[in-house]
Amino acid sequence: MRAATGKRLEAVVTHKRGKYSRHRLRKQSSSDVAIDATLRAAATRIAAGGGGPLRVAPEDLRQKIRRHRSPYTLVFIVDNSWSIHVERTLETAKGVVLALLQDARTHRDRVALIAFRHSRRPDATLCLAPTRSYSSAARRLARIPLTGSTPLPDGLRKAYRVLHQSRIQYRNAVPVLVVISDGLPNVSIRPQSDPYEEIRSICKQLRREGIFTIVVDTEAGGRDGDRSNCREMASLTDGSYLKLSELSLEAIEAAVASQLGVVSSPGSGAKMVSV
Repeated sequence: MRAATGKRLEAVVTHKRGKYSRHRLRKQSSSDVAIDATLRAAATRIAAGGGGPLRVAPEDLRQKIRRHRSPYTLVFIVDNSWSIHVERTLETAKGVVLALLQDARTHRDRVALIAFRHSRRPDATLCLAPTRSYSSAARRLARIPLTGSTPLPDGLRKAYRVLHQSRIQYRNAVPVLVVISDGLPNVSIRPQSDPYEEIRSICKQLRREGIFTIVVDTEAGGRDGDRSNCREMASLTDGSYLKLSELSLEAIEAAVASQLGVVSSPGSGAKMVSV
């Protein structure tokens, strides 16, 4: 069972890894038997039947449920096309990425970054492959250039590919996509196609794949806010919508927790996932 939670959150898992937390009726395919719970179930059944020697029956078998912490794989799409917000957008995004990587060694998070590239045919490029290295990320982030185009559909497509590959390579990692953009694409993947329609199609795919998506609107309240499709992207992915001024490490964690239906355990500071 894929762990349905992220950084600093706990997940119920069914394979033999993590701390034994509680038990449930054993499934036929599981060999992770909870001996203590099984013996208690057998003793209770025998006592209810009038006593006798302790013998374990198939209906007494209980399976262990273990808990462990799951890392994030976060892919940031940063809109580096020229606008009045571009400097603040880049600085805010860099700050959040570096904050995530400061304690990535402890929580095993991986962070990647996709930006736009100006060329004969503008496209998106993977500036930073998924990494836990703070120094490597700092060097790459310092070299993000400005561009005049917004090939947002290609950025979403490449982010999906990175997260899909990450799911195969790191089976317990929780995929999270953070899109920081004004939501005004002007370059499509296919010539003569509508970039807005391409974005809608990819957003629906992200939702089907269960990739948690956070859309950060750099144009919220601006002159082009009415044409921005940031709110639509958040809606189509069943994700979260934030303004650029709200973007922070804490806001990302809260948005993911909200999408996962995480609740806090009273007085413990820990967070559990209902499964």
